Amino acid sequence: MIIFDFLIIFLTCLALALFSLQNTQEIALKILPELEIQVSLAVALIVSMGLGAILSGLYLTWIKVRNYFQFWGKTRQIKSREKQIQQLKEDIESRQAELELLRQEKTISESEAS
Repeated sequence: MIIFDFLIIFLTCLALALFSLQNTQEIALKILPELEIQVSLAVALIVSMGLGAILSGLYLTWIKVRNYFQFWGKTRQIKSREKQIQQLKEDIESRQAELELLRQEKTISESEAS
């Protein structure tokens, strides 16, 4: 998978470099209505692709952080429910022991009454 990712990045950079070498004319880049600068088309493309890569990286990071917190919340819920299950099992065991004692007392009292 890493080789596939590297190949995609390499081919994208190669295509950008070849395209930049063939398109070196100057363009007017309007940043604001009052601000216009003259830059090479190659520079504008490289900068815009870099900004796109940075923004997509930030977006992916945000998704990973959000998923981490969702996973953390679910893990906390699972631990809480496991603790509750354990408490209920202990409660069942204690009630079964109580019930067994009551049955034994009942059989003893019935045998004494007979």
